[in-house]
Amino acid sequence: MAHTTEKRPRIEPNRTAKGSRGRRILIITLAVLVGLVVVAYGGIGWYVSGEIIDGMKVTTPVVEYDTDVLAVTDTQITVGVSDEEAVPSDKDAVMGLRWDGGYAQVGPASSIEGTVETRPFELLAGTLPPIGDEVADFDSFAYPDDPSVLGIDYQTVTYETPLGPVEGWLFPGVEDTWIIAVHGRGADRAEFLRLAGSSSDLGYPILVTRYRNDPQSPATDDSLILMGQDEYPDVAAAVDYALDNGASSVVVYGASLGGAITLSYALEETRDVIDGLILEAPAADMREIVQLRSGEALPIKGPIGDSLLAVGRLVTSLRTGLNFDTVDYVDRADELNVPILLFQGRDDTTVPIEIGEALAEARPDLVDFQPVDDAFHVRAWNEDPSAYAQTIAQFLSRVTAN
Repeated sequence: MAHTTEKRPRIEPNRTAKGSRGRRILIITLAVLVGLVVVAYGGIGWYVSGEIIDGMKVTTPVVEYDTDVLAVTDTQITVGVSDEEAVPSDKDAVMGLRWDGGYAQVGPASSIEGTVETRPFELLAGTLPPIGDEVADFDSFAYPDDPSVLGIDYQTVTYETPLGPVEGWLFPGVEDTWIIAVHGRGADRAEFLRLAGSSSDLGYPILVTRYRNDPQSPATDDSLILMGQDEYPDVAAAVDYALDNGASSVVVYGASLGGAITLSYALEETRDVIDGLILEAPAADMREIVQLRSGEALPIKGPIGDSLLAVGRLVTSLRTGLNFDTVDYVDRADELNVPILLFQGRDDTTVPIEIGEALAEARPDLVDFQPVDDAFHVRAWNEDPSAYAQTIAQFLSRVTAN
């Protein structure tokens, strides 16, 4: 009897199950990768937003004495400059020089050998500086924090803002147009002693203001400056004080962050009380400033860097309430309707000149653009006090003629 072997049926592989398993692995892998990207973008976005928010905090600058005093008389000083790169730009500038126990104003360098400069010297406060290494520091404000050194009348006044009382310096004048001066971040009122000193003979009263979150001024819960979005009512309060005390109109002068606050006020003011604006290195586009300075916080360029910055700005808005569109005063320039005098230093690294150029290009019908060669941040006066004063006088005469 023949033996027969029963053939077992062949089991075909379940390709459908294999394919489903592969798709599941692929989906899981993609999901993990997407999750990692989201986490990475979220983390970097939080970091970038932290850098942006740090720039929105009002801080008191720390004075670091880094300049050597080699020789000094009542009329001349020889110093060793610590920042070699600043020598070419600052050689023609009038600057302040401060040290422990005194303050002076120094003129353009009369001689330069390497980083050693000799300059005219005028003591404004205290006693002569000591001879020694790293005992002094240059100061672009050019005056100590004391209006009395100008030798002109002034008074400290107090007025109400939405958050409470604020102090200002008032330099009286005979004209019925007042200048309302709004300082930059961390600068405080001493920033405008240059303006007061060079414009006192023009007859325009000057009110140098403070605003919320300044030292010795009312503070918000987070103590953040929102680039004019929330601060403009404090400028409006200063204008109200001027109108209540003899002013018929105002010219508002904003420097750096103060320029952003000034622009915000000009856009929100509905009364016909503004004759013109004077802006110096205005922080007129926070989005663009972050973009231009992004290398300080994020050394990634191109589309990836742009996308990370976009996430950082989004996170900043969520954390602080800052609306980048609201504080894009370049984009909103079509809403402006008053003449503007705009100073901008070509060597400014704090608010790059591209910001000022963009605002001037957006409204050439309104903006008298005054780029200043060799000038760092808010140093139009320092480079040429006489030209600065003349430009201010001509603008004020023009906008207040009617």
